Amino acid sequence: MKMLTSLLDKLYKAQARMFKPVSEKDLRALRMSMAKEKMPALPSDYLQFLGLTDGLMYNGLRFFGAIEHDRGLLAYTYPDLLSINRDFRQLNRRQDILILGEKDEDWLVYSPKMKTYQLMDKMDLIGDLNLPRFFDLIYFFSQELLNADDKNE
Repeated sequence: MKMLTSLLDKLYKAQARMFKPVSEKDLRALRMSMAKEKMPALPSDYLQFLGLTDGLMYNGLRFFGAIEHDRGLLAYTYPDLLSINRDFRQLNRRQDILILGEKDEDWLVYSPKMKTYQLMDKMDLIGDLNLPRFFDLIYFFSQELLNADDKNE
């Protein structure tokens, strides 16, 4: 958890958009709704992430949270995990994954069967970049920032 907190601090300093941590009430409602709709359960390390920020946007990278976030002046609503996964499933797409975010033309997903985080093409739904932890996934997309910080120290 300490590594994730440190990484999120660096992303925040690099102008990442983050939200308040998820409330217990909202998290409970999300988990109940997901179970009711027979969606895979959220992995424990993603739950830790939500306890730090209920979603994240950075340099085209987006991770979804437990609730929608109104972006006010931008006339945009940042979607939540339930609505993204519900829409995906209604298109009769794969039912065995959980969409956590997106980056450009790829979904960022969790595969409960493989117990890995994956980068999955939005068109052909072929996954690659199998990583064991959520931290590894977010780190993968922030390496450039981290490498630049290391050079400046």
